Amino acid sequence: MPDFETLLDRAFHWERMAGDRRWLTQPMGGGRVETWTWKEALDETRRMAAYLAGLGLPRGSTIALCSKNCAWWVMADLAIWMAGHVSVPLYPVLTAELVHHILDHSQSKLLFVGKLDAVWEQMRKGVPAGLSCIAF
Repeated sequence: MPDFETLLDRAFHWERMAGDRRWLTQPMGGGRVETWTWKEALDETRRMAAYLAGLGLPRGSTIALCSKNCAWWVMADLAIWMAGHVSVPLYPVLTAELVHHILDHSQSKLLFVGKLDAVWEQMRKGVPAGLSCIAF
């Protein structure tokens, strides 16, 4: 076993040790709140990873994430790792020019997009033509 553990290793640990304990909480608006236990979140993460694996991307492909902090950002990041890929986080306030530069330079094969409010309309202009986007 290596001298270090990844965040994914720790998530698996807590799924085993405290699977029914609440882990993620996401305000949904209107006073509604959604929560996930470790087991529920890792189950959803595994389904996301299976989808990514089914895309047939080469192992180690880069997959970008752009969203405000939320439960789905965490699960998508872990799913990218589970599927054997590398995540490329984008700040949710970048200009279209910077979005394009990062996505192009990182050779991202896919982009997860979450809650970005009105700023997404400007950021979207920087997404290279043909790059598939998945909304949370």
